[in-house]
Amino acid sequence: MYIGNLSKQTGASRKAIYLYEELGLIPTPRRQGTYRVYAPEVVGIVETIRCAQALGFTLKELAEALQSVPGRPQPSLDDLVEQIDRKRRALQAQIYAATTRIERLDELRQRLADAPSLWVCEKTVDSAPRGKP
Repeated sequence: MYIGNLSKQTGASRKAIYLYEELGLIPTPRRQGTYRVYAPEVVGIVETIRCAQALGFTLKELAEALQSVPGRPQPSLDDLVEQIDRKRRALQAQIYAATTRIERLDELRQRLADAPSLWVCEKTVDSAPRGKP
């Protein structure tokens, strides 16, 4: 199939498909004259890439996860599962950090509610009316 058809079926732009090819995320298509002709199974690969991106994977992470090891034409399932687990741990750390910040914001809000005078500025000597001792 041509790139336009691949783009329509997957929702990926032509530019994205070229980038996936450049990064080795999809196999280099065969050529028919000046046209790239993609195999039907590339549709599933592009859909998986887009799904992974929606879940927070960068293209760089995907390229690293999908890199072939010498003597092995494709990454193992264990390699992919490890990459997913790494992403989960990173997200869990972000959730923990955000939850901690929310708790600290709640504490600050409560302290301010308990002591609203912290926001009131006292009048200084300079604020006395001029001309009167």
